[in-house]
Amino acid sequence: MSRRTVLSLLLSGPAQGLSGEELSRRLGVSRAAVWKEIQVLRKVGYRIDAAPHTGYRLISSPDRVIADELEALLGDGRTVGSRILCYEELDSTNSTAFALAEKGCADGTCVLAEHQKGGKGRLGRTWSSPKAQNLLLSVVLRPRMSPMDAPRLTLASAVCVVRAIKRLTGLDPRIKWPNDLLLGDRKLCGILTEMSAETDRVAFVVVGIGLNVNSDPDRLPEGAVSLAAALGHAVRRAPLAAAILEELDKAYADLREGRFGGLAEAWEEHSATTGRRVTAHLPGRTLHGSAQGIDADGALWIRTDSGLQERVLTGDVVHLRERKGGA
Repeated sequence: MSRRTVLSLLLSGPAQGLSGEELSRRLGVSRAAVWKEIQVLRKVGYRIDAAPHTGYRLISSPDRVIADELEALLGDGRTVGSRILCYEELDSTNSTAFALAEKGCADGTCVLAEHQKGGKGRLGRTWSSPKAQNLLLSVVLRPRMSPMDAPRLTLASAVCVVRAIKRLTGLDPRIKWPNDLLLGDRKLCGILTEMSAETDRVAFVVVGIGLNVNSDPDRLPEGAVSLAAALGHAVRRAPLAAAILEELDKAYADLREGRFGGLAEAWEEHSATTGRRVTAHLPGRTLHGSAQGIDADGALWIRTDSGLQERVLTGDVVHLRERKGGA
């Protein structure tokens, strides 16, 4: 018996609770063993009431990212989340996940942390986050694809985070190519993809997601926003993390079967970049023009001010105030 199993039964059980006798029967253990697991759950912050006629009832859960709860929420039979590791503090979830991937960890291994001392962003930037307020999540993926197709994972991951947020909160973030989620013009989430590959095949990819969930507005960087600030109330992080992993698992299955088209359409549906006037900073040059959308590889097409069409696979894109065309 595991705490995950007990939690799963309490989370999915009837509102009036489950008796110790019913729990012991389902778990195949003594009522004393059930009581011991309940005590452990209480110590880590779960409020569980016990009454003679109704049994055990889960009243509330701590706002902690705990592997047992994530596994209970997700259930079995998945690739993404096949192994979940949660830490109090790391230098970086991406660095830890990358090191685990080099040692041969399973496809879909997830690393989460309450705090990281050296969070990474794209292009050498940093990602800072106050302790125990946001989601800091990295996933190891081992897709059978060429390095040229790997950018699809970043775009698909952005779609997955949007879907999870919309499902749980009703908010509808927009995606700034290639890896940021925005509410209005403020940054809500960043996605960093790091890869180990040979010339013709990907060994593994680490997808890192940093999502502002409950950060106080006063502690956010300039131009950033959190879900709590937008909603006016705190958001429990464990169900949100589980929803993101659930969406990632479905999208990863599509990608492994070569079904990127639907994800690309979903990306365009949520795009904050398509139709917008942009500046793209590329190695050795800068482009100015109007973003036209993405292609089958996830590259962004820009119609430059000179009238030429330019294909951008990597780079830093800045949204300008003026729009040209539809968004």
